[in-house]
Amino acid sequence: MRDHPRQELRPAKVNAKALFVIGTSAWLLGLLTLGVMHLAERTPDGRYAWVCVAGIVLGAVGYWWAHKVHLINDEGMSE
Repeated sequence: MRDHPRQELRPAKVNAKALFVIGTSAWLLGLLTLGVMHLAERTPDGRYAWVCVAGIVLGAVGYWWAHKVHLINDEGMSE
């Protein structure tokens, strides 16, 4: 084994605003897909819709919380 000192990795800076928006949009798209399936009378288990709603609500709350505790700067980048 080598005796090199290990370097600590710094946290990655990501665009958290875009991450929340993309994730919440994906849950919204899933909910819309389930709605279309319902209209086409190919309804899957109704609990899937609740999972999508929970994803949308948690994404919106996460977006708000990240701004509230200043985890996101004005450009949307995590700090």
